[in-house]
Amino acid sequence: MKKILVAIDKSEYSVTAARAAIDLVQLQPVDDVRFVHIVSLKPGQLGTDDYPERPDVPEEWPVFQEPLAIAREAGVPVTCEVLFGNEAEMILHHAREQDVELIILGSLGESGIKEFFLGSVATRVTAHAPCSVMIVRPGFRLDP
Repeated sequence: MKKILVAIDKSEYSVTAARAAIDLVQLQPVDDVRFVHIVSLKPGQLGTDDYPERPDVPEEWPVFQEPLAIAREAGVPVTCEVLFGNEAEMILHHAREQDVELIILGSLGESGIKEFFLGSVATRVTAHAPCSVMIVRPGFRLDP
């Protein structure tokens, strides 16, 4: 496998997705693991603690700290990216653009129950992905 995209938000679900990606890399070599955070900004959000003014240094964003710690502990190099736009659309666009072979996401994102009524990002990504999609729930672990 060459490329894995892991959708990261502020939820425990995305931390589980990051952990699943790292477990997978320990079972099968992967050339490129990307942690991707999608931001739909509202006026005044850029420059806050959650959304620093430097999207070009995503490794410093708070949202990536726990997933990065998991990767570093396992000795797995990852790339972090911040994209701006609709979550599902940006995940799908990035997966196509980067020839991703597997997308890993949590079954719920930071918005939780709201997604039940609006149609979840996971559902939209699964329906339209150009590659395989792995949906994980908190507590999921592969056994490396």
